[in-house]
Amino acid sequence: MAPEERIPTVLRHAFTILTAVGEAGPSGADAVELHIQTGLNIRTVYRHLASLRTLGMIAGAGDGTRYRLGPAIAGLAQNASDQREFLRKARLFAEELGERTQEPVHVTVYDQGTAVTVASATREAIIRQKSPPIVVGSRRPAHASASGKIFLAANPSALQAYAVRPLQRFTQYTITDLHALEAECLAVRAQGWSEDRQEFMLGVTCIAVPVYGMKGRAVGALVVSTKYPRLTTAQRNGLLQALQPAAQEFTAAIGGSAP
Repeated sequence: MAPEERIPTVLRHAFTILTAVGEAGPSGADAVELHIQTGLNIRTVYRHLASLRTLGMIAGAGDGTRYRLGPAIAGLAQNASDQREFLRKARLFAEELGERTQEPVHVTVYDQGTAVTVASATREAIIRQKSPPIVVGSRRPAHASASGKIFLAANPSALQAYAVRPLQRFTQYTITDLHALEAECLAVRAQGWSEDRQEFMLGVTCIAVPVYGMKGRAVGALVVSTKYPRLTTAQRNGLLQALQPAAQEFTAAIGGSAP
């Protein structure tokens, strides 16, 4: 069975009509025009037009018998644009911070209990010293990663949902007690940064700071990964002096604001 044949008919028809409305442009199209263009039964067209209008995906145009794309579609388009801009800025800030710190830098987002790398700047010299390299698409459990703890600390509901699963141990330093994780998240929220102290991989310590989107929501994390088993206070402070201003600039660049 072809992939398109597995799509429910009602969804396929709605998408066909929505596409035709979009192609009609600002002047919109009426039901008869959509019937002719799509080849769908006129009653099917009217039924889907009513549903799409209720959902805000189309709106009336002209004399009210015509339809054009609605505010819900505009919102989705804006979100898609924002996401593309986030990824573009993520690559730029990762590269710049990598040059400044001379350490592997990556940007993560939160997805289903994991911190996912969406941009990475890892110097070749460091890749040779450190295995495995940080690659785009790699995932680390939230409780065992610096950026994961950033997201859990910033979103109590995410922490509550995460707490229903067992906290898997990866090294002897992994936090596996829920109360200890909650206390760690409280500390992260208060200090504004997080540290992975060999909790996911022995010999690797990471520092992460949040990147905020609109309404002060943590939408990403800027992370420096080091090859040091432990960071001295001076090393940690030095990295934070580079990370925190970069995260603030990143936040401003995507139109976000700190809570």
